[in-house]
Amino acid sequence: MAALLLNGAACTPEFDGENPLNSILVQQETYKLPGDQLFPEGIAYNSRKGVFYVGSTLNGDVIQVGVASGTASLFAAGAAQGRLDCRGMKTDAQNRLWIAGGQENKIHVLSPQGSLIKTWDTKALFGSGFINDCAVDANYIYFTDSRVQKIYRAAVGTATPGDVEEWLAFTDQQIPYGAGFNANGIALTADGRYLILVISNTGKLFRIDRSSKAITEIQLDQPVTAGDGLWLSGTTLYVSRNVTGQLFPVQLNNTYTQGTVGAGFGNQLKFNTTIARAGDYFLVVNSQLNLRPTGTTPPPALPTLPFTVSRVTIP
Repeated sequence: MAALLLNGAACTPEFDGENPLNSILVQQETYKLPGDQLFPEGIAYNSRKGVFYVGSTLNGDVIQVGVASGTASLFAAGAAQGRLDCRGMKTDAQNRLWIAGGQENKIHVLSPQGSLIKTWDTKALFGSGFINDCAVDANYIYFTDSRVQKIYRAAVGTATPGDVEEWLAFTDQQIPYGAGFNANGIALTADGRYLILVISNTGKLFRIDRSSKAITEIQLDQPVTAGDGLWLSGTTLYVSRNVTGQLFPVQLNNTYTQGTVGAGFGNQLKFNTTIARAGDYFLVVNSQLNLRPTGTTPPPALPTLPFTVSRVTIP
């Protein structure tokens, strides 16, 4: 089962897994994660350290996994850091780990060693609704809100992380919101000019100009409903669609205004959420969030244990 990760992705501002010189001997198709109540959602791959991180949506724990060895260990305990929910995650150029806090409406940043640097209460600061996912480049990290029509931002280019700010507020005329989850996955274009985000409940994609903040709907030949995590390589946008159990490539034009949805790929994925690229593969979180207990509604079935991250070859 051994395979060599030799080829990096196309140039993009994302730091996770985009080092073309990074070769990793992978010995497993599936990474086993500890904890029978983990229900992971976010993933961040740090190619410089050869590890990826996943976080629990039930207790806020962050697990570190060696990409080559598959060895998993506790990186940061949620209870000790006042965190119960981890959603989207990214590492910045300083090797800090940023975490979207989901229904807790918090944003956390951890040191390269796993200690908590700072937490922002986005509900108190900005009236947020559900901090879901994030995208990072050399200068800034951006966060989506699935309930409130806002995007948040923090500076990441210096030794001390900048404070989180409300970067953009938009309207239904610009990006319509409805019941359920709205803005979810987010990605940056290779030139750093645009943000691209997916609206989960409608399957629509939108392009946001970082300079002017102008918003344009990307015209698709079919919606990508249940769109969750995104990964952009050049003009190919990969959309993890959780309910479908597959990843879908969307071929975009050079101005990111039109897209054609391709055939899904990935086998035996379990409510796949976010993704990270490592060479010729995606690391895909099998969240099983459709089986996650809510406290009011019992799940339809117990999750399959152990929780896992799958290594999926990119066609």
